[in-house]
Amino acid sequence: MDLDPVLVNFTDSPENIFTGTEIFTISSEKTNITLECNAELNDGALFEFITNGIFLNVVGLFGLFGNIISMIILSRPQMKSSINYLLIGLARCDTVLIITAVLIHGLPAIYAYTGLLFNYKFKTFPRIVRYLYPLSCMAQMVTVYLTLTVTMERYVAVCHPLKARSFCTYGRARLAVLCIVIVSALYNLPKFWEVDIDEEIHWKYNVTVYCVVPAILRSSDLYITIYVNWMYFFVYYAFPFVALVVFNVAIYRRVSD
Repeated sequence: MDLDPVLVNFTDSPENIFTGTEIFTISSEKTNITLECNAELNDGALFEFITNGIFLNVVGLFGLFGNIISMIILSRPQMKSSINYLLIGLARCDTVLIITAVLIHGLPAIYAYTGLLFNYKFKTFPRIVRYLYPLSCMAQMVTVYLTLTVTMERYVAVCHPLKARSFCTYGRARLAVLCIVIVSALYNLPKFWEVDIDEEIHWKYNVTVYCVVPAILRSSDLYITIYVNWMYFFVYYAFPFVALVVFNVAIYRRVSD
C-alpha cells in the first residue's frame, strides 16, 4: 500500500502560502482556500470518508475475523502440512496488512468528513506512520510472494506428483516463509526514510499539530522513477502476475489432459 495520498508533493506556486502561526490560506482573485497540512480543507472529504472511513474499515473488520478463523482451523495438529503452513503465513500477513491499512487510511479518513479523531489524525498518526508505512509494504510483498509460493506448490503437486513428497515438505515451507519475510524486509528498508513530520498551527483550534510530509529521499526524481515506480511495478505486480499465469496455465493443461 502506497502513501501517495498522504505524502503530498509540494511545488512552488504563484499563490502566497502563509505558514507558522498564521492561518493556512491561499489568496486568489475570487476566494480564499483554507489549507490543513498543506491540503485543501474538505477537498474530496466525503468521497474519502465513504471509501476509506466506511468501506475500508468495515471490509477490514470482516477480513480480520476471517483470517483469525482460518488461522485457528489451520493451526490444529491434524491440519499440519506444508500447504497449510503457507496459508497460515498468508493469513498472518493479510492481518498485518489490514491493520496497517486501517491505521494509515481508514481512521484518518473519518476525521476528513466528520471532524472526529482529531488527536489521532494530527498527533498519533504522524508519529506512527513512518513505521506503519514500511510495515504495510513489507506485509504486501510477503502476501504477494506467499500467494505465488502456494501456487508453485500446487504446480509441483499436480504436474510433478513424484517430486511432491520430497519437495513439498513442512521444513521447506518454513524456510520459504522465512526467506520471503527477510527479502521483503530488506527490500522495503528505504521506506523508513521516505516519511517526515512537519509542525503547523491548526487553523481552527490554534494548537500545534503534526503533518506527514515527504522526506528528502522521497523528493528525489531518480529515486521515485526507479525504486518507487518501476521497481514497485515489476516486483509487486509484473513478475508475480506473469509467474502466476504460467503456473496456473500449466496446472490447467495438466488437469485438462
